Amino acid sequence: MSQQNTDEINALIAKKRAEVLSRIASLNLPSGTATSSAGNVRSGTTSVATPGTTRNVGSTAGVGSVAGHPNLQPAKRQLNATSIQDTIAATRARIEARLKAQGIAGQTEPAPASQKHTNELHPMLQDDYKTSGNRFKRARLAAAPRISSVKANQPKEPEQLKLEHEIPSSFTDTSKNPYFDPTLGNRRTAGPQTRRHGKQFNFVQPGKIVALAEKRRAEARLEQLKEEIAERSRKAKLEDEVLDATALQLPEPPEVEWWDAPFLVESEYKLDEQNLKLQGPDSLVTLYVQHPVPIEPPLPIRNMGEAPSQLVLTRQERKKIRRQRRLEEQRERREKTMLGLLPPEEPKLRMSNFMRIMANQSVPDPTRLEAEVRRQVNARLAKHEADNQARKLTKEQRHEKDMAKLEASEQRGLVSAVFRITKLSHPQHRYKVSVNASQMHLTGAALSSPQMSLVIVEGSAQNVKAYKKLMLRRIDWTASMPGMDVRASEKDQTQPDEEIDYSDNACHLIWQGDITERRFSQFKQRTCPTESQAKRWLAGAGCEPFWQLAMQYDPNDSITALDPFA
Repeated sequence: MSQQNTDEINALIAKKRAEVLSRIASLNLPSGTATSSAGNVRSGTTSVATPGTTRNVGSTAGVGSVAGHPNLQPAKRQLNATSIQDTIAATRARIEARLKAQGIAGQTEPAPASQKHTNELHPMLQDDYKTSGNRFKRARLAAAPRISSVKANQPKEPEQLKLEHEIPSSFTDTSKNPYFDPTLGNRRTAGPQTRRHGKQFNFVQPGKIVALAEKRRAEARLEQLKEEIAERSRKAKLEDEVLDATALQLPEPPEVEWWDAPFLVESEYKLDEQNLKLQGPDSLVTLYVQHPVPIEPPLPIRNMGEAPSQLVLTRQERKKIRRQRRLEEQRERREKTMLGLLPPEEPKLRMSNFMRIMANQSVPDPTRLEAEVRRQVNARLAKHEADNQARKLTKEQRHEKDMAKLEASEQRGLVSAVFRITKLSHPQHRYKVSVNASQMHLTGAALSSPQMSLVIVEGSAQNVKAYKKLMLRRIDWTASMPGMDVRASEKDQTQPDEEIDYSDNACHLIWQGDITERRFSQFKQRTCPTESQAKRWLAGAGCEPFWQLAMQYDPNDSITALDPFA
């Protein structure tokens, strides 16, 4: 055993001896006993005292020293010197084995004999003890056993990597390092703008999906419209016309409107006085007042110089006003009769009430009274019919009145309508089309050809509306009746009539609008065997575009279909 281990064992034994002495002193024994015990310990014997018992080790001389204590029994607790030496040797062997098991037998320096046991805290626990505000926690920390401060129990610091070469300045400076990525750094090196934040909820605004769907539908309708226009152009033999998307979409607004361009120096809007051309010889702003030349409107202004139209009353309102007026007139007649200004009216006798009226009068001849009642009834009826006949207009007056109303309606504007008929070969159909147009004072033409038939009418808005009802509702164009060509029947009466299928016959309104003046003087019927002849005849009246429009019209196209009674 080395000298160092021996010194350590001796220090531990001295420490234990001091503890035993301190405990004996705490028992408040008589001075003789304490002195005897101390003497025994010095002479090689040991005296152990506890709160309830006292152990004396050594010769019999020590027995007398503790005999005076009532709780001690020296006869049972005496030990010889040999057993004490064995106990010391066993304790020393046990301590050496424990130090060898911990591996610190040759590293620990022996503590000096004068060192006293204290309840001081380990330096690692000083911070917790100072910062804690709980007195119970401080008591536990103070009562905790001493912690070994050997280097084996201390945490190892991370070793820094040793670089063989120095780091170049181009890598330490992030602005010069081409491989530096701030998004890959940790929280300390990465800036706040490069840190990754948690994803937040992004709620869809109400109506966003609906607006997106409407936009896609509008694009689909635009494509469909382009396809339909291309199909109609192909049918009308207009393949040479180029369909551009710009013709269907509204153009972009210009940078500067044409009415603002003369007043701006540059061709853009700027909130700068230097960009405004308001003064100088080339400016349009002068001291003179410009009077623009008035332009005549394409259509006459309605109700110019006329009195404002009266308020149109309903039927119930007109009846109420008439009833109130008649009551007022009857009240005035009654008041005048009571004042004697008017003679009293004779009773209005009828077959249903004359017996009740003449009940208070003696009637010597009832037959004569009945004849008088019948005479009064017939007289009132004759007067009523004479008044009506006097107010009735003659045929000439009625014609003049109708013409005056027609002229007043035409003064408000002329309307034209164009109809496309698949087949107009039936004489009954041709008669209805022509006669009704003449009776409604409409002018125009009915043009028949092998491809189709075209009817153009023009006149007042009221008459054109009535004619549309005739063409689109009243006439049955699918009537299965044999067709007849008037000119062919006049040339050859022996040829039988051909049967024509009218099941697919139909009439459609393809155009309607206002016009400034009439193109035709009367309603005419014309038959053209070829398409070129029909176009040439319509070009003379300025209606050639109607033929092209009729060729392009598709009854199943919902885009070009018109509301006939809008």
